[in-house]
Amino acid sequence: MSELVIDSIYKSFGADQVLHDVSFSAHDGEFISILGPSGSGKSTLFKVIGGITRQDAGEIYINGERITGKSGYISYMPQSAALMPWRTVLDNVLLGQEIAGKRDPAKAVEMLKRAGLKGYEKCFPHQLSGGMKQRVSFIRSLLSPQTLICLDEPFSALDEFTRFDMQKWLLSIWQEYSKTILFVTHNIEEALFLSDRLIILSAKPAEIKRDWQIPFERPRTEQLLYTNEFLQWKKMVYEEIKQG
Repeated sequence: MSELVIDSIYKSFGADQVLHDVSFSAHDGEFISILGPSGSGKSTLFKVIGGITRQDAGEIYINGERITGKSGYISYMPQSAALMPWRTVLDNVLLGQEIAGKRDPAKAVEMLKRAGLKGYEKCFPHQLSGGMKQRVSFIRSLLSPQTLICLDEPFSALDEFTRFDMQKWLLSIWQEYSKTILFVTHNIEEALFLSDRLIILSAKPAEIKRDWQIPFERPRTEQLLYTNEFLQWKKMVYEEIKQG
């Protein structure tokens, strides 16, 4: 179970205020996307949640436990796959478990097989394509003991077709394991296709402008992208972000 509460977070870097009174909650198994103008503090928010950056004010709780300024409570996947080049694929996906003192190679091998990476267990990152590296990175996050995963634009470097394949794969895996996901993206279509909820931040200093429940039923298929309802939502979100 993972219930995240973000309570009135403020963050400045010198005279540059980045986050202003940001508050929201994420319920167990929710998929929440966070959008906003470039430089609006989305990545800073993740670093604050993960205890990498200390906020100026506000509190963070998981399952009622105060984790403000503490690390080790979330699994974080940055824009780049951030795989260790000297470790094999299998050893990379087991990293989070090793840090937690738990190691389950059999489960990791099964997850790699499901991700279409059977036979690549002993390969090194430089032998993989971009999409394969992202799958390895996500499996590492999924196998880590934390129940909250923060994904910071994980598909931004992929071409359009690979990106959509990765979105569908991510949904299939997430729906089975039901971990809570916070997902930062600049891609409106991606956010609408993936999410249960959509949080829109204002221009810096970032405040929450909208917290929308996405109405599309699951499972979601490519046909959703061409429906009038989806296109109307896409336009509405675009206009909201455009206003800053």
